Amino acid sequence: MRRKSSHPFAAPACAACGYKAATTSIAICPGCGRSFVPEQSTKPRRKIGWFASPPMRYPTAYKWFVLISALDVVLTWFILLLGGREVNILADAVIAAGGLKGILIYKFCLVVLVIVICEVVGRRRPILGRALSLGALAVTAIPVALSIAQLLGRIVL
Repeated sequence: MRRKSSHPFAAPACAACGYKAATTSIAICPGCGRSFVPEQSTKPRRKIGWFASPPMRYPTAYKWFVLISALDVVLTWFILLLGGREVNILADAVIAAGGLKGILIYKFCLVVLVIVICEVVGRRRPILGRALSLGALAVTAIPVALSIAQLLGRIVL
C-alpha cells in the first residue's frame, strides 16, 4: 500500500488502488481498471482573509434579535389596531406611507443592517461585536416590554 502524500500539489491517486496519476484528466485507472476517482483530502482547506471566520459570529444573539424584532412589529401593529399610536417618528412616517407592508420592509432592513454591522465589527474586534449584538438585543427588547405592559394595563383596566 502506498503512502499518501501530504504535499498540496501531489499527483492525484486512485482511491481504489492507490495508483498515482500524473494528471486528473484520465477517466480509467490504469492500475485497477476502475473509474479514476482521485483521493479526497480529509484535511479541510485553509481559508484566508475575510473567509477565515465562521459564517456568523453571534448566531444565538441574532436569533433572539430577529424574534424580538418580529414581536415588536406584531405588538406595534396590534396596538395601532386598538387605537394607539407609534411613538417612533421615523417608524410612524413609514407606517403612514406604507402601512403594514412598509413597516415590515423597514424593520427587515433595520435587522439586516444591525446584523451586518455586528458581523463587520465582530470580525475585527470580537468583544465589541458581541457587545453590539447584545446591546441591539437589549434596545429592541425595550419597546416590546413597554408594548406588553401597555397591553396588559389596557386588558386589566
